[in-house]
Amino acid sequence: MIWALAAWAVEPAVDRDVIVYGELLAEQARQEVVDALAREGYDIVLDRGDHTIYRHANAWEGDVVLYDDGWMLIKRQPIRFEGREMPWAERNSPLAWAGCVIYSPLCLRMGGASVGQRKWRAVETRTAQAAELPVHTWSERVADLHTSEVVDGLPDRLQALWDDGVPLEGTDRLVTAEARRAALLAYWGSRTDSPWGEAVRGAIEAFCRAVVQRSDAPFAPDEIARFNATTTAERPFDLSPPPDP
Repeated sequence: MIWALAAWAVEPAVDRDVIVYGELLAEQARQEVVDALAREGYDIVLDRGDHTIYRHANAWEGDVVLYDDGWMLIKRQPIRFEGREMPWAERNSPLAWAGCVIYSPLCLRMGGASVGQRKWRAVETRTAQAAELPVHTWSERVADLHTSEVVDGLPDRLQALWDDGVPLEGTDRLVTAEARRAALLAYWGSRTDSPWGEAVRGAIEAFCRAVVQRSDAPFAPDEIARFNATTTAERPFDLSPPPDP
């Protein structure tokens, strides 16, 4: 068993060039989301550290919040007090705030509190549809970027699955070798067709070659063939030895 683990553990993980490339792809995908929101009028940017708020000039159009982990939230704008933009003053400029002193109700912004539910749902739907595709791409790129962390911890997780039935996903322990093999295939098939997804797939295949196929319950050829006939991955699950470097 020690030899087997050593044999598959030496296969390459995600290198730094791939990580830098992934960071670039994630940033490009995020910019596409920002551009889509700007076309819808969400061009007031409020940086909040781990998230950024994109605000529409029309308070009833709401806010869109982008989180660093790839999530987007559409919400009503809060009630707030601000120096209103005037023909003679920029928003929140000293001259605009002076107008608030003279007539304070002028600077009270009700946000989305006064917008009816039907009108607000229409705003949510329109904004979500406008950003749906770029947000989906961005979320995938962020998930791909975090895969390097998954690869680092994957050997122990695969061993725990095979030895003790600890699932890679979910909580129900896998009792039979058949269920454990199925879990390995399912996890392999659920990875994205990207350098990061391929790194995980390669690690799973290496584990299966070195551990599962040397056990008393290896994959049967027809079992692999059935899986490859149904998987949506760009390439088949393959346990043939890797080419010599």
